Amino acid sequence: MGLYWVPGHAGVKGNEIINKLTRDSSIEKFVGPELSLGVSRQNIRKKIKRWMDNQHLARWQGLKSTQTQAQELISGPSTTAKTKPLSFNKTQSRVITSLLTGHNILRRHLHLIGLTNSPLCRRCEAEDETSAHILCECEALVSLRHVYLGSFFLDPVDIKNLSLGVIWNLSKRTGLPGTSIRLWGTKVLFLRPKYIGTVRA
Repeated sequence: MGLYWVPGHAGVKGNEIINKLTRDSSIEKFVGPELSLGVSRQNIRKKIKRWMDNQHLARWQGLKSTQTQAQELISGPSTTAKTKPLSFNKTQSRVITSLLTGHNILRRHLHLIGLTNSPLCRRCEAEDETSAHILCECEALVSLRHVYLGSFFLDPVDIKNLSLGVIWNLSKRTGLPGTSIRLWGTKVLFLRPKYIGTVRA
């Protein structure tokens, strides 16, 4: 047996046979012990990302009734909206997230965790003090709401279409932000995540 160099595609019989066998084998199903994928890394990354997005959406849509506070004010998973909080500082991100998810320092949430006696709004005392109430309904905040959100009264679905920036501006004007803040007569102290207390001012 010998090994010889021959020019390619030059009519050498043995070389032409090898070329034909190579072409034929490329369309056959792969057989062998190693994994073979005929796709690019970019396609693999896209498929993984699409799968993760679908899983995220399915989990969002399948939330139980006790976990749906955020759905009232947030339209759902969004590839574009998730980049906006990255431009905010820590305080802005915390306040907006807590306001839109309902896990915040408003009276209804504080009442649920046993830190205040009444869930009623400290401004109007007509409804429970929730995120939706502050952003949409509270009659004591109609002027601020008109200035910062563009309307005296809104529906929760309207909040889903607002930019996070205008929501931050309203929350800042109403006194929501800060790790030690004064909000309508009550000073709320955030010392550690497991130690939260309220002190009447």
